[in-house]
Amino acid sequence: MSVQWKLAEIVHEADLDDERYDAPEAPGLDVVLRGLSMICDDDRILELTGPLFDGLYEYHRRATLIGRDLS
Repeated sequence: MSVQWKLAEIVHEADLDDERYDAPEAPGLDVVLRGLSMICDDDRILELTGPLFDGLYEYHRRATLIGRDLS
């Protein structure tokens, strides 16, 4: 599975919580994003979540490189 697909599954599950994917990161991501939406405007949310998603991507990219699931 590609890293992009893994992130898509996490975001899907965080957004819909339909248990379609096993994404243990989803509940935490959902809480963080909802909390930010309560205290920040859209521009600030985009500024803050860029590094958050970059870090999530890098975490799973490295797991893929070493052939391990780091979740």
